[in-house]
Amino acid sequence: MSLIDKLFRLDGRVAVVNGGAGRIGSRIAEVLVSAGAHVAILDLDEAAGRQQVERISQDLDSDSRCGTCHAYVADSTDPESLQAAQQQIEADLGAATILFNATQFRGTGFYGSDPADHPLDAWNKVMEVNVTGVLLACQTFHRSMKSQGGGAIINLSSTYGVVSADPRIYGDSGVNSPVSYGTSKSAVLNMTRYLAVHWREHGIRVNCLVPGGVFDNQGEEFVKNYSSRTPLGRMARADEYQGAALFMASPASSYMTGSIVTVDGGWTAW
Repeated sequence: MSLIDKLFRLDGRVAVVNGGAGRIGSRIAEVLVSAGAHVAILDLDEAAGRQQVERISQDLDSDSRCGTCHAYVADSTDPESLQAAQQQIEADLGAATILFNATQFRGTGFYGSDPADHPLDAWNKVMEVNVTGVLLACQTFHRSMKSQGGGAIINLSSTYGVVSADPRIYGDSGVNSPVSYGTSKSAVLNMTRYLAVHWREHGIRVNCLVPGGVFDNQGEEFVKNYSSRTPLGRMARADEYQGAALFMASPASSYMTGSIVTVDGGWTAW
């Protein structure tokens, strides 16, 4: 086995990507499959999950070293739904030792630019998905990892969990990333540290990836403003988080836990 294989291959490992049908989650699932893992895409949107499984399977079909990809449905805010999915995944693939929490929700309050007007129901829903849902997924799959003597959890935060959203990049649109979203992503940062400390004796490493904005055909003015605010001068591609995610899931990061890895084009550097 080469040193690169020893560090980064995940052959035979079972990985769960919670929110795996999403823009970033689907790309994370892809790189884990490519590294040899059996990946369970876990998402509330069954059709989108199956679509991503089909795409990944077709794209990687010619690589004999790839793992497999499967779709499962679960509501990450519902403990019973998560538990049912965990049991099915374990029956089909084996016990998961990798969990990537990629669920993201901004809610109906996204278009309110003033925190003073942010509706309480929008706040509660964002917190339910982005904080409670992440904790529940960690709790659920922690049991699988504990039974296997350890594992790796990677949570997804945001630059807006580190610094405030910059309302200037939205121009005069009245749109802004809401206070609930930024607050929820900050909570994920310290949840990561907390779980890393408290689950250390089970051999479970818990780390957090902080991504910047991903280009997804946003308006020209927004892209221009965002890019000018970023030292690298552009928005990210969704696949540019694959390298960091693989590092955090693999033996290459075996001495890392409770850490925050920022991949944001330099957004938070100034």
